[in-house]
Amino acid sequence: MKSSESNFNLNLIILNMKSKILFFVMLLVLAGTFAMQSCKKEAPVANTPYLAAMPGTPVPSNYAIIPFTASGQAVNLSWAGTATNAITWNVYFGTSSTPPKVATVTSNAYTAHIGTLGGKYYWGLTTVDANGLESDSPTWSFIVHSAPTAPATPSPALNATGVSNTATLTWAATDPESFALSYDLLLGTAATPVVKVGIGLTTASYTVPTALSANTVYYWQVIAKDGYGGNTTGPIWKFTTGPLPINTFVGNYSVAEPAEGWSYPISFTLNSTTSIKTTNYWASGWTAIFNIDLNAQTYSMPLTTFSGGYSAVETGVINKTTGKMTGEYTIWSGTSVAETGLHTYTHQ
Repeated sequence: MKSSESNFNLNLIILNMKSKILFFVMLLVLAGTFAMQSCKKEAPVANTPYLAAMPGTPVPSNYAIIPFTASGQAVNLSWAGTATNAITWNVYFGTSSTPPKVATVTSNAYTAHIGTLGGKYYWGLTTVDANGLESDSPTWSFIVHSAPTAPATPSPALNATGVSNTATLTWAATDPESFALSYDLLLGTAATPVVKVGIGLTTASYTVPTALSANTVYYWQVIAKDGYGGNTTGPIWKFTTGPLPINTFVGNYSVAEPAEGWSYPISFTLNSTTSIKTTNYWASGWTAIFNIDLNAQTYSMPLTTFSGGYSAVETGVINKTTGKMTGEYTIWSGTSVAETGLHTYTHQ
């Protein structure tokens, strides 16, 4: 009995131990299960930040140059940019590099107005959405280019007389933004000149390439251009040319031949802009042409054949103011020298 009872008790103890072990194992399994479930749980979703769109693609583009048209000129500003929520734009505009706020708009456009002259203007934007989120643009700029000043201080002066027929015309004009200017020049005998004798001149001067007519009224006008659409037309000026310088040598002369001890009358008429002509050379009724060089202050008659088998050459110096000519001549009869000497032509 005791042995059976002991066996029973032992079996009971073993059973109890197995039950406890099973309990602990189940606890461990449940704990592992909870741990595994905890590891499989999804990570929390991060909040998506909402930002207002960055303004971009400015019109006028950054550093653009716009022609000046009038005081208070309108300049249409526009840009790109949208937002997922209701949006407004704060617009900043002015002549300062940190322009002040001038408006709040609900579309991608704003009409600004400049002052009485051109110059450099700055502008920028702040995007504001319904949540109060803001994005700032860069500060952009553009230049409104003022028209040049009207050409002035003409030379020859207005109503000048006795102007050279090879005159150089000059004037003055400036550009408010110091850009280079070019010029168109109108010149003619009509009171309203229409012929452009110079186009795109890069200096404020023009030398007439062909001699102007003597004793003639000429009208001229200059258009100053800045290359950006700013053109300014100056007033119409006028001047009157004097007689051709060579006209000093036209008229009646007394010709002296000291070696011969006598003198005789002679007359010169204008043959061209650089030559004069007489029909009584050597007091012989011969036609002769003198070429006048006003720069070198000389005259010359090339070898010329006359009637009766005579020929002659003559060269000398001139006085541009008085018209006096003094030179040496040689006259041949056939192949023999008939006479050499000095001619002095004194204007009467």
